[in-house]
Amino acid sequence: MRNYKYLILSKVSYQRGIRLSSVLKKPPYLQVAIDVTDLSKGVKIANNVAVSEYVIIEAGTPLIKSSGMTSVKVLSQMFPNNIVFADMKTMDVGSLEAEIAILSGAKITSVLGAADDGTIAEATKRARELGGESQVDMISVSNPLARAKEVNALGVKLIGLHAGIDQQLGKKMRGVDFLPLIREIKAELPGIMISVAGGIKPDEASKLVEAGADVVVAGSAIVGSRDPREATMEFLRKMGISKG
Repeated sequence: MRNYKYLILSKVSYQRGIRLSSVLKKPPYLQVAIDVTDLSKGVKIANNVAVSEYVIIEAGTPLIKSSGMTSVKVLSQMFPNNIVFADMKTMDVGSLEAEIAILSGAKITSVLGAADDGTIAEATKRARELGGESQVDMISVSNPLARAKEVNALGVKLIGLHAGIDQQLGKKMRGVDFLPLIREIKAELPGIMISVAGGIKPDEASKLVEAGADVVVAGSAIVGSRDPREATMEFLRKMGISKG
């Protein structure tokens, strides 16, 4: 495994003009949420799971908050064949935070569905100007379908249906519970891409893909497993993705 420390101050390159169809060329994708607070541990996990170009490496919110954008820079430079997702959870100053994320090497950055329309529009615009994309995270949004229609009208092409950890513990809600909603959104907004997150297990991943999910996000099922590499391979097999 390459040493990440010498990469920290390196300049991150980016390509202008990329659109979502170029960022997520051939869904479905598996996204591995690296929600740890230690960068060295995060790099080790990424090294184990980057087994296919169809694995998106997520710099989770805890990792970004503990290590800053260094985490995104390091992951993007160490794993250039993988899309890096920066889970910024932007709520304000959308353009600025999108710029920070994309210039740090991320291809996709998240903005909250609860944010103001202007924040979402500006985050999406700036991300695209710099060759990336935005994902609107619907965590705790009361009516995800209605909000999906609103943000789609703003130009958003990727939304995230997200059962957060606290929701999983308190309401016993998980990503697989979004199956009916995925079908409903795809029926009404056929051009939109959907990412699904929340305690997803390998056997559930195939059901989500069949329902129309373009990205399946796995966290503890991979990161907390005894063998993250094999756990990743199991998800890919269940999703019908060959290693490549």
